[in-house]
Amino acid sequence: MVVLCLLAVSGSLAGPRETIIGRNASFCDSEGQVCLRGTLSYYANPRLLELRSRVQKAEGPGLLRIRLVGQNSDGHTRRTVLEVRIRGRYSEIVNNKLITDHPDVAAWQLESISFEPGPPPGSNVR
Repeated sequence: MVVLCLLAVSGSLAGPRETIIGRNASFCDSEGQVCLRGTLSYYANPRLLELRSRVQKAEGPGLLRIRLVGQNSDGHTRRTVLEVRIRGRYSEIVNNKLITDHPDVAAWQLESISFEPGPPPGSNVR
């Protein structure tokens, strides 16, 4: 009973969720090197972007950058970037969270997705 109450309270503190990339949607970088299947959501309170996905296609390891754009109530444009290192393996789980630097933005939209090939995470290759 106590656990259920704690879960209900913690869920309500996160505020309403806005889905930026649809549930279980497929999305790729602009070059088509990496494709993920999953969801990108934004919780206005506490300004949390959450990516929950899996790799569907990858030409190898590297850095995936998901760029988002939003506006505050005064009409000023704000931008943020969610960066995720991937190993580049099929069905690899790619989950990440980011608290944005812009508390005045209530909604974000996808601007672009890019991929920079590079060494796998944890390697000492420079």
